[in-house]
Amino acid sequence: MEISIITDEISADLGTAIELGVEWGVRNFELRGFFTDRAPRFSDYQKQCVQDALEEYHARVIAIGPGLFKIPYPAERPDRATLGWMDLSQYERWVNSRKLLNYHLNELLPASLDYASELGASLVVIFSFERAVVTSPEPPEEVLNCLLQAAERAKAQDIRLVIETEAGYWADTGVNTAQIVRMIDHPALGVNWDPGNAFFAGDNPYPAGYREVRDFVSHVHFKDAKHDRYGKPHYVAEGEIDWAGQIAALIEDGYQGFISIETHLKPKVAAARDALERLRGFITAAQA
Repeated sequence: MEISIITDEISADLGTAIELGVEWGVRNFELRGFFTDRAPRFSDYQKQCVQDALEEYHARVIAIGPGLFKIPYPAERPDRATLGWMDLSQYERWVNSRKLLNYHLNELLPASLDYASELGASLVVIFSFERAVVTSPEPPEEVLNCLLQAAERAKAQDIRLVIETEAGYWADTGVNTAQIVRMIDHPALGVNWDPGNAFFAGDNPYPAGYREVRDFVSHVHFKDAKHDRYGKPHYVAEGEIDWAGQIAALIEDGYQGFISIETHLKPKVAAARDALERLRGFITAAQA
């Protein structure tokens, strides 16, 4: 088990993020944002800056997070309305959603795989499409087929796709995430287990959620959350998730992947540094 940090959780300035991470003893990074742009949609200049920073600080990128499939899956046909102007509006939204899907599958996916290969990263973090208003307990066949196509393309480039648990998406809880990976059953598709996000979906991330995904976990995000007095979840530095138990279980299960610091908190530098020390404490205690 090794620790990594998502770069823009420290700073949107990539060089600063890597400099600070290395200063804290971390040389493995998950690349996501560079100022207002998200990997791999960087300019040639930005990509050169990435390479320069990695070489200068003797660091490496182990995963990229392009936001793949963090969109609704479009319906097979547009909704219809009796009023012409409303019917046109719904049709145009449907056309745009189809174009967005095509962009993700046929442009963003190959660009992400190519950039991951260029950086020597073996993982690409993806999502599982928004549930939107669909109430079906199982993901639509179209969603599964799209993720299968993506896994096939990733396998051809010796890259592993990891589906991140995220509230509001088909892979939102441990049981639902495991169901998707099990149904697709592809060697290039695993799970980016994010207990914080699963908590937002109403899951009990550890032990219940982890028990479902433990056989598929290829990457982990570290952040904590708790409910406020109204029952609404919030990300916090120290919350209700049993991270001590979760880390101990990962070690006991022989997990050999990375755990990426992702706080979603401000001030960024202090939050990331404190989370790193907290994670190190959990690992030390579990190993002892």
